Amino acid sequence: MRKMKTAFLILSALVCLSISVLASDSGKVDELIRQAYAKGEFSGVVLVEKDGRIIYQDAVGLANRQFGIPNSFTTKFRICSVTKQFTAVLVMQLVDAGKIDLDKTILDYLPDFRKDTGGKIKVRDLLLSASGLPALPDEFYVSEDPKMVDAAFVIGKYLQGDLAFTPGERFNYNNGDFLILGEIVAKLSGKPYETVLEEKILKPLGMKNTGLLRNEDVVSTLAGGYSYRNGGYLNESFVQIRNFGAAGAMYSTAGDLQLWNRALMSNKVLSKRSTDEMFTPSPKLGFVGLGSWAYDLKFADGKTVRAVERQGYINGFCALNIIVPERKISAVFLSNTETQTLFQTYASRGLSYEVLNELFGR
Repeated sequence: MRKMKTAFLILSALVCLSISVLASDSGKVDELIRQAYAKGEFSGVVLVEKDGRIIYQDAVGLANRQFGIPNSFTTKFRICSVTKQFTAVLVMQLVDAGKIDLDKTILDYLPDFRKDTGGKIKVRDLLLSASGLPALPDEFYVSEDPKMVDAAFVIGKYLQGDLAFTPGERFNYNNGDFLILGEIVAKLSGKPYETVLEEKILKPLGMKNTGLLRNEDVVSTLAGGYSYRNGGYLNESFVQIRNFGAAGAMYSTAGDLQLWNRALMSNKVLSKRSTDEMFTPSPKLGFVGLGSWAYDLKFADGKTVRAVERQGYINGFCALNIIVPERKISAVFLSNTETQTLFQTYASRGLSYEVLNELFGR
């Protein structure tokens, strides 16, 4: 028993030493994160991997400011519109199964949709946020009406208006597009969206700390959300998170999102063909892929890589998920403080870019 204990302690010391060695050249990254925290621009977790190995991880700030509970690697965060990446994969799984054709219309899958608009909008247009449908009103996001979690009800109430432009012609961010996609997934699967998400992605990948969130749920280690104003923190303003559904209601941990990223890069959840199609930007819309952004990212050493990004923001929470498939790089940034410093990577600016550039661009 003593020998086993000694062996365990030695192994633990070696693991700690390994992490220390990996992070030994990351002092600048530590400094960048702490500077952002000091300015109220970031509070949360950063986790970066290459070739399936953690090369940098850090947690700063408080998950709960009322009780002084720090953020940690077990803290769960709302991942907001990173949810859309999961919804897109569920759609593409049905493409792989021959149940969805991206160039068929809403009307082909939801026959009760308004005929003249639903017959023009392709599934591809929804994935590209290019449907032309009217935006969901502010009342939807705060309504406590339990019917708002029923995608079919929401679609009928809010998404039957006239088109703002010809579908597919331009990018126009709209949560309604992904609520429709979630409903298509549910209809074709014969199960609620949440059940399909669990059965097709979360359970197979072992993502035990991820799910759909409802305001009334008690979720252990779930962070509170905050904004930083005039040198102090304020609680997030109210939002009915359950209403976001397939467009933004998920929570997760950095570790679970790394499992997700590994699966994306190894074609574990989709065929290579569908994965490549999902991550190829539209020739007409520029950086916009199917449920994610894809763009060329240039580092300080002059090297350019193709980055695939999904970002999300909902009152008090910001999430950024980046993969570089050709280099097997995965980077997760989860913040429970409102910030814009995670959303400028494409322009080679902000905390997320600075961290990646320091780790991979020198």
